[in-house]
Amino acid sequence: MNRTRRWISAALFTSLITAHVFAVEVNVNIKGCITDQKSKEPLIGATVQIVGSSIGAVTDMDGNFQLSGVEDGIYDIEIKYVGYKTAIKRQVKIENNKITTLDFEMVTDDHLLSDVVVVAKANRESESVTLLEQKRSIVAVQAVGAKELARKGVSDAQAAVTKISGISKQEGVKNVFVRGLGDRYNLTTLNRYPIPSEDPEYKNIALDFFSTDVIQSVEVNKAFYGNTSADASGANINITSKELTGDATLDFSLSGGINTQALSGDLQQASGSNLFGFANTTQPGADLKSYRFKNTIDPSQKNAPVNQDYSLSGGKQFYIHNNPLSFFIVASHHKSFSYYDEEVRNTLTSGDLSQDMNGEISRIETSQLAMANLSYTHNQKHHLSYNFMMVHASNSSVGDYLGMDADYQSSDTYEGFMRRQQTNDNLLFVNQLHTQWDLGKNFQLDAGLSYNTIQGNEPDRRINNLVKTDKGYVPMKGTGVQQRYFSELQENDLNLRAGLTYKLHDGYGDLSNIQLGYMGRIVDDNFTATEYDMSVIKQSAFDLEHISFGDFYNQENLDNGMFQLDRNVDEYGVRKNIHSAYAEATYQLTSHFIANIGLKYDDVNIRVDYNVNRGGTKGENTIDKSYFLPSLNLRYNFSDQHALRLAASKTYTLPQAKEISPFRYTGVSFNSQGNPNLKPSDNYNVDLKWDFYISASELFSITGFYKYIQNPISRIEIASAGGFLSYENIASHATVAGVEMEFRKDLFNRKLQGNGVSKLSLGVNGAYTYTYAKVPLATDPTGSQLEGAAPWIFNADLSHLFQKGQKSFTNTLVVNYFSDRIHTIGTEGYQDIVENGIPTLDFVSSAQLNKYVTLSLKAKNLLNSTHQLTRKGNADGKEVVLSKYKKGIDFSIGVTCNF
Repeated sequence: MNRTRRWISAALFTSLITAHVFAVEVNVNIKGCITDQKSKEPLIGATVQIVGSSIGAVTDMDGNFQLSGVEDGIYDIEIKYVGYKTAIKRQVKIENNKITTLDFEMVTDDHLLSDVVVVAKANRESESVTLLEQKRSIVAVQAVGAKELARKGVSDAQAAVTKISGISKQEGVKNVFVRGLGDRYNLTTLNRYPIPSEDPEYKNIALDFFSTDVIQSVEVNKAFYGNTSADASGANINITSKELTGDATLDFSLSGGINTQALSGDLQQASGSNLFGFANTTQPGADLKSYRFKNTIDPSQKNAPVNQDYSLSGGKQFYIHNNPLSFFIVASHHKSFSYYDEEVRNTLTSGDLSQDMNGEISRIETSQLAMANLSYTHNQKHHLSYNFMMVHASNSSVGDYLGMDADYQSSDTYEGFMRRQQTNDNLLFVNQLHTQWDLGKNFQLDAGLSYNTIQGNEPDRRINNLVKTDKGYVPMKGTGVQQRYFSELQENDLNLRAGLTYKLHDGYGDLSNIQLGYMGRIVDDNFTATEYDMSVIKQSAFDLEHISFGDFYNQENLDNGMFQLDRNVDEYGVRKNIHSAYAEATYQLTSHFIANIGLKYDDVNIRVDYNVNRGGTKGENTIDKSYFLPSLNLRYNFSDQHALRLAASKTYTLPQAKEISPFRYTGVSFNSQGNPNLKPSDNYNVDLKWDFYISASELFSITGFYKYIQNPISRIEIASAGGFLSYENIASHATVAGVEMEFRKDLFNRKLQGNGVSKLSLGVNGAYTYTYAKVPLATDPTGSQLEGAAPWIFNADLSHLFQKGQKSFTNTLVVNYFSDRIHTIGTEGYQDIVENGIPTLDFVSSAQLNKYVTLSLKAKNLLNSTHQLTRKGNADGKEVVLSKYKKGIDFSIGVTCNF
């Protein structure tokens, strides 16, 4: 409760300060809009400066700017933007008490500008900017900016990256697959600094934590180079947070919506979370004679399930002795509801059913986000920035299942009822301090640090089972079938980096340089899991129409010996230190050919101390390994429109802390156990990419890639009484290869009378990925695809823009498809579990009524396709549906006000 009060107080304080700042009147002399000459897209972050003075401004998200405090006179005004020719408006007359309007269309510069391996942080909200960065970068990089995300109705970083070729999301798995490689092979960073995961089962933080309220762009690096983290092979997914793009801004938005199934379903909510999603994590303690759980064991009915989003953002720029100081803040709140019916089955190896149940699942997701950016530039040479972010995300679910299960052995029917309730409550704090210094004509220092803390709680997970007998449905006896579970992850994560760049004179525009640097990551991780087993001794019948476990599990029945409490605590601690030194050189060999070569040294030390009470196991496990990691990136420009890139690198993949301790995790849908014998994987990566830049907003590209992974790691079922999954180096090696394609084209782009435009644009990307591993433990040891790797992925969007003056109307259709893929590799005589491919269709519409107000309409998951897992039996080869459900259609309407 105290945390909630503090958060609300901080949000109110932020709102008041922002409102006060923007209430100040300013004397505007000049205003205008800067756009791209061909695409008519507003240029965000263009600088407008009065020549010979310190008066200047930066364009906002709509390309608008204002200049204030200009005395009467005639001035030359200079307009600059990266990748465009500098423009000067000469002899502009300024008169007192009059506003001069200056609109300008900028022309792209055909000359290749100052290149770096990955372009330094710039404003990446505009689609033309992200495409320009892709063009200028030596390394093959893909990105989506805030403007594109808004056009496609994207709400968070996870949805953003799935719009990029070769990336998909597997249902039931938190994070994305890149080129067929899942969570462990990818790396998530915020402004180039790693951030920790909130879940011990995963390496990366859930990408859906980051709403588009804080995203300037999402960049995906599938090729690697010297000054990036080497614990990756699929991609480095980097989120660039928003910052101020003009002199001042204040935005407020709100939206409401419904999920069709949540509106009509019998929605339930697990006890223990308040209005803002903060969960009560209090445990009853070690006194097993007292039933002192703070949360009720039964869920409650939830009425009026209206999805809601609120967001406030604003910023302002000041000048201190002609040096700009700016701040930008964001605060948001999100809540959504979903409900679906699910068919759940399991089989014997023959294909005969061992489980056949129907379930009703309710989910409630709540999150709050606060972000602040402070930026200062001194004498246009030294830049200092600080970024703060707080993310709170809560996900609560209730699932009721009724039907047959082989575990219900009290009668010949094997019928029973199961209720699963789970809440995940996560709180992340990020602090980043970064600086860039021009130390002279040729030297530049880039340095910074980030300190992250995360608390990931799974408080009071409840699992209860009833079994059908002659007396009716009674509580099931045994261990692990009536349980309340608490877990807590506490992690402190310190990241350091420093890089020194020396510019070389190559005779071709001075694009060459040498970089030396250091990166360090120091992690302190502690995890505790406490299980309270409520073993049934005496049974009593339940009414299935009105199930109340609270009538059975209470202090009176504990005293009367109806059930007993048992408590088990498992824990582990992790100390992870990774220290890296790198050297790389970028050199322009000819006017068309540029090369980057790097060498990185990583010293990795991981120590896990564990205490697993259930097995009486206590000890430690370590990984102490050194790596020399070369990288090569080449780019050859056949012309200004055609570029060929080649990338080759060596990287590695580390096991996670939970995976190398004998800790057992009992989940609502799976059980897992660590393996201290796991070894890291070595990854060898090769990419070849051709880009055809048709125009500033149009592109056609094809990429071929190949990866060779030694000792690949995967989760796999092991022979055990409890049906536990474990982690193994499943094969001596695995191979991944494929082709990706991306196409962006304006089908027409017409100028209208009165400074208007009508544009229809098409975006298409797709990928074919081949994965193979020969898994000795698999039922089919001859080889199979990797888990989660979809052979075919397809994305498309068709968007129409009508704009006239300050009014615009945009409509977009977005289509996604992935083909059948392996969900779980079959072992112990079982065939593979397959996730069937599905298409999705979204419609997004927005209408900008004037400079200040924009309305939006979103219709998501219009096809409402069936999500399905299947497996074939050995006896007749028939396919059995193991899981089947639909998620419903989401409708929402919203309004955004820009001041």
